[in-house]
Amino acid sequence: MARHAGLLAICLTVLTLASHAGAQDRSIALILDASGSMNASLASGGTRLDAAKAAVGDFLAKLPPPTRLSYRVYGHQSPTKQRNCKDTELMVDFAPVNANRDAILAKTRVVKAQGYTPITYVIQLAAADVAREPGERVVVLVSDGKETCEGDPCAAAKALAAADAKLVIHTIGFNVDTAARYQLQCIARVARGTYSDASGAADLGAKLGEVAAAKPPEKQPETRTSITIARPQPGKLQIRNPDPNRSHKVTEAESGKQVASLSNLGSVVELPPGFYNVAFGPVLWKSIEVKPGETTVLDPGVIEVLNASLSGHRVLDWETSVEVGKVSQTGRALTVVPSTFTVTFGGAEWRQIEVKAGERKVLNPAVVVVKGADSRGLSLVAEDGTLAGKISSMASTLPVPPGKYTLDVGGQKVPLDLSEGQRMEINLR
Repeated sequence: MARHAGLLAICLTVLTLASHAGAQDRSIALILDASGSMNASLASGGTRLDAAKAAVGDFLAKLPPPTRLSYRVYGHQSPTKQRNCKDTELMVDFAPVNANRDAILAKTRVVKAQGYTPITYVIQLAAADVAREPGERVVVLVSDGKETCEGDPCAAAKALAAADAKLVIHTIGFNVDTAARYQLQCIARVARGTYSDASGAADLGAKLGEVAAAKPPEKQPETRTSITIARPQPGKLQIRNPDPNRSHKVTEAESGKQVASLSNLGSVVELPPGFYNVAFGPVLWKSIEVKPGETTVLDPGVIEVLNASLSGHRVLDWETSVEVGKVSQTGRALTVVPSTFTVTFGGAEWRQIEVKAGERKVLNPAVVVVKGADSRGLSLVAEDGTLAGKISSMASTLPVPPGKYTLDVGGQKVPLDLSEGQRMEINLR
């Protein structure tokens, strides 16, 4: 029961939404994330997807029967390596929940998490789905990650909300990192919705229900003899601690056109109000809103590797394994979008490294030093059978993530249990 408490907030949120103003007057498009990161284990046991499936079941059991509901899933049809940005399926179309409950449960049982997170594409489809429905139209997006495809989900959500005055998009982050939370919050903010964290949002879920049930006040007719029109004001975009080795291109979210750059020499730019993307090497920090007369501040993080190797360590996006940069002896720090990463050490990986806004995350790997190795080298193998690297007379030092390894010395398997920052010296005689 305890391990599902966080994600059950999803159910409470949507249940509260449907309990006000007559369930028959509200249509809910529920979107479930089944991207590869949903296979991650929870500290309390099971995977994120296991908890999500349990939450869907509980939600259906308690939802008022007249509520019209559809069920869409994304990321479940293609493995991550295919980078399929169209991977979504309307599993069950709109019907009163008492009519489609069994179909939704059956579809949920067979869902497998494996693919990408095409949020922009999915919310556009969900908005089109619910646009055919009567009454208040609600989209509830459950995601454990950020957009991994083209497009800016926040800019898309704003356009969708502008096109449909009855559309509301609520977002729920399930064990999300900083970048994903930032993006999901933006989607909800511009689409008249509310964001909540699934890991501890029981009270926030109640507030979500109050906000969603509140009806906008009716506009009273008025007679005015004069009006004031404010001149459009630009806003500002500022970056703290920009990467010293490269500038950050600023592009319009919709067109992709470069409009400015940020660097040590110019960390603040003036821009028209709108949505922008900022480049961190090959990766974009998306859904950055610049408001009139205000300054939007970006606070990136930094990954640093102590005792980095000369050949370097690739820094990968944790969910997609796309390389975002590299650190080495000559450049052992990398400025990154606040998110979650994997850092490679030869064939070994240091996984799920979360870097928060403004944080300098310092990795202190274990170091294996072999004295007396020949030019052929000795193999160091990780517990899962991965070759971490070779140690030889030419390269006698090897940094690796903490963990259990086996050093092959002429057929003799020498076990090594290495802790963070440990220096293990081995002398061959």
